[in-house]
Amino acid sequence: MNIPKKIAIIVAGGSGSRLNASLPKQFLPIGGIPMLAYSIIAFHQEDPETEIIVVLPEGFDDQWKKLAHEAHIDIPHKIVPGGHERFYSVSNALHTLRPHQAVVAIHDAARPFASVPLIRQAFHQATKTGSAIPAIGVKDSIRVKSLDSWAVIDRSLVRAIQTPQVFELEPLKKAYEHPHHLAFTDDATVYESAGYTINLIEGEDRNIKVTTPADLEYAEYLMSRS
Repeated sequence: MNIPKKIAIIVAGGSGSRLNASLPKQFLPIGGIPMLAYSIIAFHQEDPETEIIVVLPEGFDDQWKKLAHEAHIDIPHKIVPGGHERFYSVSNALHTLRPHQAVVAIHDAARPFASVPLIRQAFHQATKTGSAIPAIGVKDSIRVKSLDSWAVIDRSLVRAIQTPQVFELEPLKKAYEHPHHLAFTDDATVYESAGYTINLIEGEDRNIKVTTPADLEYAEYLMSRS
């Protein structure tokens, strides 16, 4: 059995607007290191042979290179310009890849704490079954709007979805040939809409998404406890 090539697409197109930041949020420091750097380091630690592609908003290449140099991030990675929607950012990155046997991890730079074991498990599962989507159980009580009331949902039936989401390259590229749709909330929904099956794996509580100032404070706290 041939071992497929590993590719990581790190989507770093956030503006930082909800963080009231002057910098794009993926450039903000956590523990003195730009948020984006954590994901680059984790994928490289999992396998130094992994091809890393970073999708940045247009016009921010030089700023990122400066920050990476200051943080001593010398891990090789390719920069691809993002689009006005996440769908187009991922599509732009996929268009740079030639057809070959590979598994592709798509990861949000706003999730800086995805662990090396989680990345390894996601690549392993996708190699076996075609896809791997990290998910965790929901601790809060859940209700959903039903007509004029809010109905209770059994939270044991609900999962919160994370990244990295890993797929075989060629089916993923075919899925991204479809037109963008508002129902595409992540890469799994794009892949699934093309008729492919998604497979969930256990995610991590620590694999938080930094969106608000409170999230950034919590990320700093997690780093202080590492």
